[in-house]
Amino acid sequence: MEHPLETLRECPSCNKSGFSQQLTCKDYTFSNRPFDIVSCNSCGLLFTNPRPDESGIGVFYDNPEYVSHTDTQRGLLFWLYGIVKRYTLGQKRKLLEGFTSTKTVLDYGAGSGDFSNELASNGWEVSSFEPDANARKLILAKNDKINLTPSLDSINDGSKSVIALWHVLEHVHRLQYTIQQFLRILSNDGKLVIAVPNHTSFDAKFYKENWAAYDVPRHLYHFCPDTLVILMESQGFILVAMKPMWFDSFYVSLLSEKNTSNGGLVKSLIGWVRAFVVGLISNLVALMDTNKCSSVTYVFKKRHLIRP
Repeated sequence: MEHPLETLRECPSCNKSGFSQQLTCKDYTFSNRPFDIVSCNSCGLLFTNPRPDESGIGVFYDNPEYVSHTDTQRGLLFWLYGIVKRYTLGQKRKLLEGFTSTKTVLDYGAGSGDFSNELASNGWEVSSFEPDANARKLILAKNDKINLTPSLDSINDGSKSVIALWHVLEHVHRLQYTIQQFLRILSNDGKLVIAVPNHTSFDAKFYKENWAAYDVPRHLYHFCPDTLVILMESQGFILVAMKPMWFDSFYVSLLSEKNTSNGGLVKSLIGWVRAFVVGLISNLVALMDTNKCSSVTYVFKKRHLIRP
């Protein structure tokens, strides 16, 4: 079954027209159909175009193995993912605690709620936004102290010291609107923490159209440090810090190996070894330049403080 798509005439970041075709990627998760990725001729942002509209995107997440919306550990790959996730949850919490002493957070795009639970279990006042109904049930089952918020509109101005998006911004349809809501919700000295894949990494260039972090059409945008900073500065934020995400290169490389076998399992030892080597090389490159890491965590603050 074909699903209707919308074609963007203006760049989601700079609102300019004029795009160049970059590559065509296959949706390995749901539809098996190809999607084009274009580059804005003005700001350089890569984005999926055409794409499912906001009302029709939900079906493209309809896969029991979509890892953000499930707690499955079925299979070696997801078992390894679960081990790494448990370790990185604490590292992410410590990152946030290094930037604020006021523990009020919005976990935007909370998925199955593991990070929300990590924070709520360590003294944070947690609000979580998650549109997927099944994922929301998992959140509530993990910790009843978590407040599930129905929308950004329902959150008071200046009420959060941190807003965190772990591989979420690339999924947001109303990009500029959502960032402006973050600007409103954050306290004067609040921090906006955004983790996204980086298409200028070594693993992205190695796997090309099979790079798993393109993940069309669920990933609407494909950021690199330059294009994300341009977007955020245009919306009233300035960059405070960039942190590499070392494990992502290995996980994304393994998923990319699945894609090279047309979405099947990473069946051969050669595939597992190649994924490890590509991930390792990607990280070695990123040791010299964080801008080349497979995924990067960015910390932003407001450019202009809003006086009470």
